[in-house]
Amino acid sequence: MNYDIIAMIPAMTPPPGQTSNFDDPESMQTLVMVVAVSTMSLTLIVVTVRIYTKAVILSNMGIEDYFAILAACGIVAWDSTFLHDSLKGASRHFWDVRAIDVPYLAYMNYLGEILYAVTMWAAKCSIMLQLKRIFCSGQSRDYIFWSIHGLLFVNTAYNTAALFSFIFQCSPREKAWNVLLEGQCINVAAAGVVSGAVNLFLDLGILVVPLLAICHLQMPLKRKIGTSAVFGVGILTCGIAVLGVVLRVPMLYDPDLSWILTKVGIWTMVEYFGTIVIGCMPSFPRFFLYIRGEATPGLSVSGPKASTGKTLADSWPSAPRKIKQFGDEEVGVAITTDDASFMELEHVRKNQNMYLHNT
Repeated sequence: MNYDIIAMIPAMTPPPGQTSNFDDPESMQTLVMVVAVSTMSLTLIVVTVRIYTKAVILSNMGIEDYFAILAACGIVAWDSTFLHDSLKGASRHFWDVRAIDVPYLAYMNYLGEILYAVTMWAAKCSIMLQLKRIFCSGQSRDYIFWSIHGLLFVNTAYNTAALFSFIFQCSPREKAWNVLLEGQCINVAAAGVVSGAVNLFLDLGILVVPLLAICHLQMPLKRKIGTSAVFGVGILTCGIAVLGVVLRVPMLYDPDLSWILTKVGIWTMVEYFGTIVIGCMPSFPRFFLYIRGEATPGLSVSGPKASTGKTLADSWPSAPRKIKQFGDEEVGVAITTDDASFMELEHVRKNQNMYLHNT
């Protein structure tokens, strides 16, 4: 068959009232480009602030920071793959896509599914390990400890299963991007909906656990509200995850796959950014203090371990946790945060710069 004839065959029959348009079709390509470039740039900025704060200002990198770096690399790789797919024509209606282009576009989508599982796992592990470092001591085994470990288990177990499900979604594997091959495939659309639902559950856990822990701290209400506000950014991520699930549902029945997947992909880029921001937010106050000259590198009592080798939770072993006293003055829980240990014990005293070590 002549190549020119094959090139004019659409990936699906146009619906009534529509005709295939390969030259100047309706497309979301511009929107994909704007969102991809914006989210990748902002992701690199917030992760750079986090790593600079931990590595330079505090000289105290933790394993959660390396997970954040891995997640940032995954986000750039996924966004770049999705953008490339869009530039090749994937952001059109399916009847405006040439059938001859479908195998390549499907292969790029296959790679994106694999990247998604790895990237989302790393991003959420970064947040959960950070919460563990902040709220859990080496000895404590309270509900906060088990809640965080439960979230870590669900995140790792599900994304490991999802990774292998996406890799081996078809038998033979090549059928994932070549529909002409004989074989069988799992319902990838249903797997996508389940993935969105599981991530919504994890986002809710990441939001609720720190708020519950803060509620049980004995500190002024104003401090609680200020501290909760940083973690409260997770509300936005939960909202993003809800819409992500809603956008995935049409994959179960709508044959216009390229259009639906483009909508899901755009929102996935937003979801990635929202997730990475949650883990980086606690670094920003400390970073801005440093930029304004109000913080000195290395001076922090609230890193993963102070000079005594104890975490913040070790300093407050009992529940409800108490605010320490220094003479007749109260030692407040100040929102001079760093990424490793959010609620920093700091003695606020006029004309003095005294830092109390955890004991």
